[in-house]
Amino acid sequence: MEKIKTFIEYIKEAKDELDKVIFPTKMEIKQSLISVTIMVTVVALFLGLVDLIMSGILKVVL
Repeated sequence: MEKIKTFIEYIKEAKDELDKVIFPTKMEIKQSLISVTIMVTVVALFLGLVDLIMSGILKVVL
């Protein structure tokens, strides 16, 4: 019986904590998605450029 009481108390506390969570709005999610997409693209282009330059250097040296 004690385990059931403890479990019910845990569920109530979890619900109380979930009520405190502030979920992002659709606009915030959209802005975050755009920001992440732009940053990933910039980093991928930068790393691709570095790889291209390093490959070119190795071809000349070797």
